[in-house]
Amino acid sequence: MRETVKREEIDLVVSANILPSLMANLLKVPIVFDYLDHLEESAAIYYPDSAFGKLVKSGVGMMTRYNLRKADSVITVTEELKGFLKGIGVEEVAVIPNGVDTGLLRSIPGEEAKRGLGLEGDLLGYVGSLEHWVDLETVVEALPSLDVKLLVVGPGLFTDYGDMIRRMAEDLDVADKIVFTGAVKYSELGRYISAMDIGLNPLKKMKKNDITIGGKVFNYLSCGRPVLSSRMTSLVRVLGDELVYYDDKESFIEGVEEILRRPREERRHREVAERFDWRAIATEYENVLRRIA
Repeated sequence: MRETVKREEIDLVVSANILPSLMANLLKVPIVFDYLDHLEESAAIYYPDSAFGKLVKSGVGMMTRYNLRKADSVITVTEELKGFLKGIGVEEVAVIPNGVDTGLLRSIPGEEAKRGLGLEGDLLGYVGSLEHWVDLETVVEALPSLDVKLLVVGPGLFTDYGDMIRRMAEDLDVADKIVFTGAVKYSELGRYISAMDIGLNPLKKMKKNDITIGGKVFNYLSCGRPVLSSRMTSLVRVLGDELVYYDDKESFIEGVEEILRRPREERRHREVAERFDWRAIATEYENVLRRIA
């Protein structure tokens, strides 16, 4: 790292992880920590309900707090995360939200997208990793009560969460209602989202989900699709009535039925996404980097 900083005449380092960030603190250049997620909880979730998971959470928490306090500035995505950072003694914090490339993620006609994927009928869709911070359990439990199919786009990372969801679907006799695609290229993502009638943001009630906002919500909106999401503090504050929220299986079913009854509002959803386009967000990000450098 030192050799690279010297050779390339680097003026500032952006760090965004745990161990590499710890080492970056030894460099004699300004550091901006890009804190997108509640890292200690994110690291521990790969070891659910285990003593080792608690140990990981504690160790990552100590290292992350050290990295955050040593940084010259921290960029984070919500006011709630900013409050957490201020509470652990971080003084210089900029809030820049997650966003989307609205130039790449555009809607195509839904029926055309469905035909291209060999699908038909009303379609719920999930885009993202298959890991234990996601709550696809509630979605699968609701499927016997709904005349819909579920499209799951994304890979498992380090655990068997995807296999668990498949077994659950088989036990509930709804496996034929679910299509798993695995990972797809980002350039193809718009076609998959366009096939969906509702984009899902199903999350377990935990701090990392409650005080952050992931990119998938903006991906759905960019393709003009309505979003049904677990009720999370940051999401409700930032996007309010632009989304429909649920708290349990019953309200999930009600939310699906409510959205499917509504007329399509692709233009309105797209306009929300355009407020969070990366091009505008990148300017804010650049301003922070220039000021710290």
